[in-house]
Amino acid sequence: MSVLQEIYQWSITLKPWLSDAVRRLLRKQILDEQDYDDLYAMLRSANGLPDPKKRMPQRLAASDLPSATGQATFTVLHSMLDLKHVNRIADKQCLKFVPKGLTVVYGDNGSGKSGYSRVLKRACRARDQEEKVLPNAHLPPAQQGVPEALFEVEIAGTKTTLRWAHDQDAPEQLSAISVFDSRCARAYLDDEQDVAFMPYGLDIVQDLGNTVLPGLTERLEAEKKLCVVDRAAFSDLQGTTAVGKLIATLGAKTDKRQVEAMATLTEPEHKRRGELDVALRAENPRAKAQTMRRIVQRLKTVIAKVDAATTLVGEPAVLRLRVIDEAAEAASAAESIAAREFRECETLLPGTGGQEWQQLFMAARQFSLVAYPDKAFPVIDPSARCPLCQQSLADGGPRLQRFDEFLKNETAKNAEQKRRDREQAKGELRRQTIAFGVDATLLEELAGYDVAIGASLQAFERLLQERQKCIVGACDTHQWNSLPAMTGEPRNALQQRTDAICQQADALEKAADDQTRETLQREIDELNARAKLALRKQAVLDAIDKLGVEAALKVCQDDLRTRPISDKSKELTQKAVTQALRDALNREFVALGVSHLKTKLTERTGSGKTYHKLTLDLPKSIKLREVLSEGELRSIAIASFLAEISLSGHTGGLVFDDPVSSLDHFRRAKVAQRLADEAEHRQVIVFTHDTVFLGELRDCVEKKALTSSVCHLTWASAEHAGQCVEGLPWHHQPYKDRIDKLEKVQRSLGRAWGAYPNAEQIAAMCQAYSHFRATLERVIQDLVFNGVIQRYRDYVRVDNLRQVVGFTQAEYEEVARLYKTACDVTEAHDRSSAKNAPVPDPSQLDGDITALKALIEAIKLRRPK
Repeated sequence: MSVLQEIYQWSITLKPWLSDAVRRLLRKQILDEQDYDDLYAMLRSANGLPDPKKRMPQRLAASDLPSATGQATFTVLHSMLDLKHVNRIADKQCLKFVPKGLTVVYGDNGSGKSGYSRVLKRACRARDQEEKVLPNAHLPPAQQGVPEALFEVEIAGTKTTLRWAHDQDAPEQLSAISVFDSRCARAYLDDEQDVAFMPYGLDIVQDLGNTVLPGLTERLEAEKKLCVVDRAAFSDLQGTTAVGKLIATLGAKTDKRQVEAMATLTEPEHKRRGELDVALRAENPRAKAQTMRRIVQRLKTVIAKVDAATTLVGEPAVLRLRVIDEAAEAASAAESIAAREFRECETLLPGTGGQEWQQLFMAARQFSLVAYPDKAFPVIDPSARCPLCQQSLADGGPRLQRFDEFLKNETAKNAEQKRRDREQAKGELRRQTIAFGVDATLLEELAGYDVAIGASLQAFERLLQERQKCIVGACDTHQWNSLPAMTGEPRNALQQRTDAICQQADALEKAADDQTRETLQREIDELNARAKLALRKQAVLDAIDKLGVEAALKVCQDDLRTRPISDKSKELTQKAVTQALRDALNREFVALGVSHLKTKLTERTGSGKTYHKLTLDLPKSIKLREVLSEGELRSIAIASFLAEISLSGHTGGLVFDDPVSSLDHFRRAKVAQRLADEAEHRQVIVFTHDTVFLGELRDCVEKKALTSSVCHLTWASAEHAGQCVEGLPWHHQPYKDRIDKLEKVQRSLGRAWGAYPNAEQIAAMCQAYSHFRATLERVIQDLVFNGVIQRYRDYVRVDNLRQVVGFTQAEYEEVARLYKTACDVTEAHDRSSAKNAPVPDPSQLDGDITALKALIEAIKLRRPK
């Protein structure tokens, strides 16, 4: 099991946030402030401290691991194609790779090389996952899709296609491809001031224990300082009361609901506190209690009067009078109807039968009893006279008798009775006196308790008096809907004040007794303590929160212990750092031209175990970057990568992205040789922009007769880069390929050339002759001198001198002629405007190309076999 696989299995046992820290360290070498903020928030959340941003840990997953090693079967890349939304790379491009041997992808800066290599890093789960693959930033956001690509692969002899997308886990099969990452092995300064080498993966555990956990501990210690609670600030709340006991035991587990309840005094409790305060402060409580009792009796009398007056003019009383009034009105209406019917019997004076007429007739009845004391009314004898006009009744006797019968009718009698009932009820109400009997003395005494009560009593008294008048008037006007409303009734407030004074009197009487006084003192102490707590409630609640955070931080502190991490690091080091690794590293150092760097395996014993450390054999207390160049550090990184690959039994493909950055010519050649060695038995893919390194790789391919392919990247248009073109760029092509390209250009020009070529055609012809001249120079380098000296090399190929041949005079003159022709046409020279010489036409270019080919064949014929 590899170191990374061991770390993955170990991470399963870790808490989620700690596993997330391992995942982040795997993706980037150095965590930034945002990483520390996230991890600290998740650590707190795991121990009961909520995170406002609700960040959730993401455990290390198998899909996060870089290249798997030691697989029984391995993955061979055949091509990477159909890239979409990857930088500005053109559509429908395809990078092809040789299954076994060396594939070189050359690209200048800005050609799209980084886009392809970033996709490979992501898809193959390289150590460096921090560099994101971005879509085309020149497109509107709505058109920027998720970067994706297809990979044609062969696994155990079976070909298949795998899809990679930036927002999904990379295919597991592609993890068998190892990608060189300058951070896959690194040197660092350990606690013992020894410059040590750490195999790929071990630095994750080391950084977790030596950097990440201490960094989180710093944040924790800073927060703990903010959680210190000054208990002395609550000294005024301490004591024997329930509040005091709560403050004495204040802690993270203190129930905040209990604090809320204690700090909330009800209205009765507020009143009780005031009563107790008065009672306990009084100098002669018993005498004061007697005074209060007298006030209570007077108030009870007032309450009784208020109740009586309220009853007198209250709604029930009004309703009763209204019913009487309405009954009288209804009876009178019935009486009026009867009178109308009475008048209709004969012609009578208007108003006959009415109340005025009835009064007149009743007077006549009374007078008849005086005039005719012995006779019943009405007297209708012939000699009798009318009691009113004292004229002879003659034929009026029957009319008088009918009048009498009308008055004796029930309707008239009922109406009269109802009117008498109304007058009686109205008179009774009018005779009632509404007065509460609140004198100035009582008002002054009440003001000592509640100023508003006296005023409300007087106002209510005036209201009831006014209401009495309106009710009496309504008996005459019969308008009952405009009576003053009974508002501001002080009865309840008066009763509450009476009860309160009674309670105060009770408290005063109890306060006069020493034993009872102690009980009251304890009661008011509790109430006073709660009142103080109410003023400090928020501070107490904040203190509980702080203590809660402090308690949780202590648990967090336990999670930040570095001992378990250190133990795991030692365990993994014991397995990974071996003599075999030391030997492999030394072999790689020699192969890469840094043989002056040596490693040594040291031992130390701790807790009964032997621990190994692989160090560079350099003076103590020296940092690598102080004594080693950038090139040497890069060579160490490549050597470390290859050493671990060689020991792992890994036979999968290797990808190198610009491996020779910062290397000089000598070490470039060493790296090229080393990669060519690997390409003899596995798939090796190299991305480079270094032309010298490209030449070195070509030499190694030629020497070893390796299966290889070369392509270069160029701009497909002004908008899109990354076009894949098989073969080398023009400046690196052999003369045969160049001649072939020149012939294609000649044929293209010949098809469109007219008698008067345009500026674009002239420029194309000048460019063609510029390439012709460069081809001629390459013929001299590669054919005439047989590659003995090449411009990118820092050595001479003496072994190639055997096939070098001299020029004949005719051959030299032909070379000079062709070279001069090209020089006269190429745009590298400022052509004479006065001369205005025409450029050669396509037929002349064809002739010059034919002459060059003939020259090449002549030289080859004279070369020794």
